[in-house]
Amino acid sequence: MLRTGTPAVLIASLALMGACSSNGSSGGTAVASSTSVSAPPDTTAPTSMTPTTVTPTTVTPTTVTPTTTVPVEMQPAIWPAADVLFSSPEAAATDFLSNVFGDGPVVGEFMAGDSRSGELEVFATAAGARIGEARSVLFMRQLGPDDGWFVLAAASNVATITTPESMATVPAGMLTVEGLGTGFEATIVVSAFVAGRPNSELDRKVAMAGNFGEALPYTMTLDLSAAAPGDVVMLLIRGGTGLETDPGDFGAVPVIIG
Repeated sequence: MLRTGTPAVLIASLALMGACSSNGSSGGTAVASSTSVSAPPDTTAPTSMTPTTVTPTTVTPTTVTPTTTVPVEMQPAIWPAADVLFSSPEAAATDFLSNVFGDGPVVGEFMAGDSRSGELEVFATAAGARIGEARSVLFMRQLGPDDGWFVLAAASNVATITTPESMATVPAGMLTVEGLGTGFEATIVVSAFVAGRPNSELDRKVAMAGNFGEALPYTMTLDLSAAAPGDVVMLLIRGGTGLETDPGDFGAVPVIIG
């Protein structure tokens, strides 16, 4: 109930103000406030990048030493001559036997010592067949630039030359030869000729030694005065058996004329 004496216009004005106040607090558009979330500052110290130093590789050149071809020297040999070439040890040995002893002696199987040397046993024959034990052993080797096969020496336990030694340098004159030997009726023969040249016999002597396979000492003197300096001379001892096809026990060594 309105009080008596309050103007109607005032009441209407108050009502209008109340309505405006109410509309101002709830009727306006609400603006959302954006909440900004900031990340905490990065306190990690920055990585220091150290530049990599590349050391250049020093290449040391390889020094290549040129290969020097060493000439092959000829070792003293009793057969053949230095300028004669045989492509197999059997061929060289057979040529030696046929020229020094004639028909009859034959060689056995080649026994290799290494890739360039070996041995061949020598046997007597009868009616074309090999008989008895070996009469000697030939030492074979490839020599020279053409790798030809040579007979270095011949060895037997009962036919030896001990003086001079194999490959010794001796004078072109009188030479004392000593060793052991055995032969038919105790007869042995010692001879000397230029290696590889059986027709160039320098001297030959007959002496007495052992009999029936028993080796006894002998000594004699050979004359090598016809040899020339530098010649390779073969000294040969043999004990005959009385059979043409049997060379008997024999040994041989090379010497060089000084």
